[in-house]
Amino acid sequence: MLVDYRKLDTFLHKLNPRISLMFVLGVIIASIVWTDPIVVTVATIGLVALGFACKFPWGQIGWFLKMALGASLLIIIIQGFSLDPSLVEYDTYPNVILFYALPGKRWPFYLRGLLYGYASSLKIYLVVIAVGILGFTVDPAEIIQMLNHIPFASKHFVFIFSTAWRFIPQIQQQLFNLMDAQKTRGMELDKGKMMDRVKKIVPIVTPLLSNALEISDQIALAMEARAFGSGNKNKFVKPASMTPVVAVVLLVEAAAIALMLVAAAIWGFGIM
Repeated sequence: MLVDYRKLDTFLHKLNPRISLMFVLGVIIASIVWTDPIVVTVATIGLVALGFACKFPWGQIGWFLKMALGASLLIIIIQGFSLDPSLVEYDTYPNVILFYALPGKRWPFYLRGLLYGYASSLKIYLVVIAVGILGFTVDPAEIIQMLNHIPFASKHFVFIFSTAWRFIPQIQQQLFNLMDAQKTRGMELDKGKMMDRVKKIVPIVTPLLSNALEISDQIALAMEARAFGSGNKNKFVKPASMTPVVAVVLLVEAAAIALMLVAAAIWGFGIM
């Protein structure tokens, strides 16, 4: 996950993980279906409000949001100059030309392309924020338990997923610690030519790989000691349960997703 789980006293942390997972699924489906810039903007603002409500640590995904900004600008520029008219189904927004990139009225930049590119780029933030809030408010053990109860889910796949979720943040933290250690020794990792930066990373990669191999060896020993793969079912300290209230909320969320798809297909809600 982009953000580590923290146990806080907020309403999102108290929600059943099935409800949170269904909500994120709805957000992902909405990001695929919706293309209207106003609708996508309102949805993104709503997610940001949820993030502040659960005390989401925005600084942890700040690097990704900054990196996605360049991709967003590129999408807007490309769509502005080369928008396919078949992608726009309704005449809600005027098809006016904002400017020409070259003399002689060549390479027009369309308003519809700008808006379509803006909505397309905003979908990146929509999904990233939703997944980040999920990882921040839901205990990873709860999600692993839900995956394990899926009839067609492979035990080995669930184990790989849970291991990656658990130890990738540790590897990332070790990387930051090694970089800080090199900086305290006077190594300027952010300066110099590209080849010089690559050479400076070599003293960091070697101990990082060594630590990763040590962790993998410990995991293998733990798996062997617990006889992983000898049984057909995994056992959890906290049994999975679904109350009638949770079942009703899940049905409401599923109905809302279905309604969103029907509204987009029939009435064009959220479609540009």
